[in-house]
Amino acid sequence: MRLKRIVKENHGQDINQMAFFFNNKNFAGPVGLDVNKTFDKRGAVQREQHDTSNVVGTVGGAQMNVYDNEHCGDHLDIMSNFNLASTLNADEEPNKKFLHTFCWIYQEDDAVVATGGMDGDIHILSIANSKEIAILKGHTKRILDLQSHPKNDKYIFSVSKDGTMRLWDLETQKCIIMFEYECNVACFHPSGETFITGTTKGELREWTIPTFITPMDDDDDGIMVVGKSNSRLLKRMHGESTIGNIYIYI
Repeated sequence: MRLKRIVKENHGQDINQMAFFFNNKNFAGPVGLDVNKTFDKRGAVQREQHDTSNVVGTVGGAQMNVYDNEHCGDHLDIMSNFNLASTLNADEEPNKKFLHTFCWIYQEDDAVVATGGMDGDIHILSIANSKEIAILKGHTKRILDLQSHPKNDKYIFSVSKDGTMRLWDLETQKCIIMFEYECNVACFHPSGETFITGTTKGELREWTIPTFITPMDDDDDGIMVVGKSNSRLLKRMHGESTIGNIYIYI
């Protein structure tokens, strides 16, 4: 193993999250070292339409950056930059726009990112069009974690400091289920039917996603509210210290 390249982002802040877009629910082909690459006449790698594993994103400060990592470090091009600080009002502090987390969402002919942080909004970004295409509003405090649904790119899940978690329908741009519980991280089971949460006190809980009906009336909020009784305690661990990440390996 050798260090091929160091990239210094221009925001001068901590990088809070970094993730490749493997798009596993839409593409089952080989990735990484298992890829047998073919090239066109210009020397560009030829990929199947659903293979997005060369795309990597980062969030830090008020910026979301997306890179093309096609040549595994020998070539790293920035594809898109989203700077939330550009929306600052004169009386706002810059750290109110800092981004904390993001998740990838596949759409036909596009790679979409949901990102959020201190302002409590969830910003939906189109990479193909290099622009913000929607803002999901509902949380009243900063966004701590965002997860894409493992089976359906129509849904994303958010965790907020306001003591709620929300399941969002991206087609209607509305929250359809709100879970009332204070945690700081979540992770879907691969089935998409349950998820696990972690808290700052080392508590792991498993939750079941209830059956829901998307409201037909645009004026109807139609939010289903779910309490702690819809979960079960799995374990208290880590000496009641913060659980920072959860991964389910199948």
